[in-house]
Amino acid sequence: MKLKILILGCGSIGTRHAKNLRSIGVKDIILCDKDKSRLQSLANIIGTNLLYVDYKQAVKENKDLSATVICTPTSYHVEQALYFAKNGINLFIEKPLSHNLDKVKSLQKLVDSNKLVVMMGHSYMFEFGFIKLKCLLEKKTIGQIYFVTYLQGQFLPDWHPKSDYSVEYTARKNLGGGALLTLTSHSFYLIEWLFGRIKSIRGDIVTRVGKLDVDVDDSVFLLMTTDKNIIIQSQNNFIVPIHNHKIIVEGEKGRLEYDFVEKKIEILLRNKRSKIFGVDKGPNDRFVKEMKYFLSNVKNNNLDKNLNLESGIRFLQKMKNLVS
Repeated sequence: MKLKILILGCGSIGTRHAKNLRSIGVKDIILCDKDKSRLQSLANIIGTNLLYVDYKQAVKENKDLSATVICTPTSYHVEQALYFAKNGINLFIEKPLSHNLDKVKSLQKLVDSNKLVVMMGHSYMFEFGFIKLKCLLEKKTIGQIYFVTYLQGQFLPDWHPKSDYSVEYTARKNLGGGALLTLTSHSFYLIEWLFGRIKSIRGDIVTRVGKLDVDVDDSVFLLMTTDKNIIIQSQNNFIVPIHNHKIIVEGEKGRLEYDFVEKKIEILLRNKRSKIFGVDKGPNDRFVKEMKYFLSNVKNNNLDKNLNLESGIRFLQKMKNLVS
């Protein structure tokens, strides 16, 4: 099956997806971005002359479009997705689905009626370390799981050092930014994949703690329970100067720790020596696997429920009272 893929938004993640699509053999790649300079720069890198500043024009001139990869700011996602869905085009949408629940039901109806494949982007579910952690949990390595601590802290200006962080979507409320939507959406999908559906949020603090030039929340603290009665403590922020990202799982036999930054898993069992092993497959591995998975599902018209549109809606429903 020959695929023609449109990349909507040629920023950091759009550039990564375009490069990866080319590397795995997709020949027909269309690029769309309002920034003509950025558009041409990426076109030169991947070697395509299919360039548009208007995605509607791109659709009109490419009736054989297989799928669109939406990599624009969060607040634009649903409106853009609705247009593609009306035209019967499969979708890969970077998380989160949106900054609110407006029009998501209309999008779901269109997707269902047109029998479209819609996948939420969540690369962590394709990351080797998290996959290994899931295997260890399924093998009952530490027995019954009692509770989990999820920690993620980064410094926003370090994300894209060559850019002004204060004008990027993460820093701006009108574009759907903030730690809750940008970072907690990552941990939400991952927590549900590893520990079961989030049943309740018993405690929450969504606030601005740091001194960065942003008009959004920069720190989120949540206390949650899953449908497997596992208690989750989650902390996400983009203000700490030292990058940290860990999952600590406490169980009846001991503890599992995954350090995403150091790419290592440690198994600590009672009265036994700890075991540490590396899980580094490189920073791009998970993104390549993610895109291969999406293309496979487009070809087979099938999709894992963990990553479908409903999963994106579920995050927004759970967090709707927390979004300021």
